[in-house]
Amino acid sequence: MVIRLEYKFFNVSNKRENLLLRIEKLYNYGIKNIEIGWDSNPEWINLILEIKKKFKSINLGVASITSKQSLESVLSLDLNYSMSPFFNKEIHIEAIKYNQLVIPGISNIENFKEAINLGYKIIKIFPASKLGINFINELKNLKKKDVFFIGAGGIKSKNLKKLLESGYNALVIGRELRNQIPDKDLEIWLKNN
Repeated sequence: MVIRLEYKFFNVSNKRENLLLRIEKLYNYGIKNIEIGWDSNPEWINLILEIKKKFKSINLGVASITSKQSLESVLSLDLNYSMSPFFNKEIHIEAIKYNQLVIPGISNIENFKEAINLGYKIIKIFPASKLGINFINELKNLKKKDVFFIGAGGIKSKNLKKLLESGYNALVIGRELRNQIPDKDLEIWLKNN
């Protein structure tokens, strides 16, 4: 699950409390991997540290690592992972240098090959809903090593089973869920899996 902070999140006092309640609800539904969208506000790092301390059982990551500034801000957080929406070779080389996993988002074969050449074994396909199942099949035919595929971007909970059966190892849901609360399809899927 990816959570993007609302506009002017840090200017409204109850937004932080509401976010913590939302994360607790998601965890209670059975969601164990949550990414928080990166924000340039200096208070963002304290928010991530608070979430990490309060929810030790959640595998917490950061979404939208797209610049050196965003990469530098996650280095001190000691998180298991972060994700970029697209492949930026400079950012990924820098992340590797600091032993920070920034899962690359790829949308074409060239970037896939570059990410594999850098040693990545976890790849995010973005936007998965637009690239379709043929794209992941093409990637699976190209791979030389085992690669863990994460689908993100426009994923609807009603399509989880179909996408997982098509070759994705994991899926990220975000904006497609209203208020980032599990809908009926996701609730059913979480109960059965």
